[in-house]
Amino acid sequence: MNETLPVRAYQESRIEDEPILGPVLALPDGRLQPLTWMERLLVQLHLTDAKALEARYWKPANA
Repeated sequence: MNETLPVRAYQESRIEDEPILGPVLALPDGRLQPLTWMERLLVQLHLTDAKALEARYWKPANA
């Protein structure tokens, strides 16, 4: 069942534009985190980036 999940080729987080969700943070473990309105604004104004947002949403494997 897990074989059908898409695997991302990159190893760092990035901000992507999903058709339904809008801007999302794509984390290295494959999760997609929708951005809040304030996070979207900060990204548009170049006051934050994917690396800073990753620190907020990252969950260690042993958590």
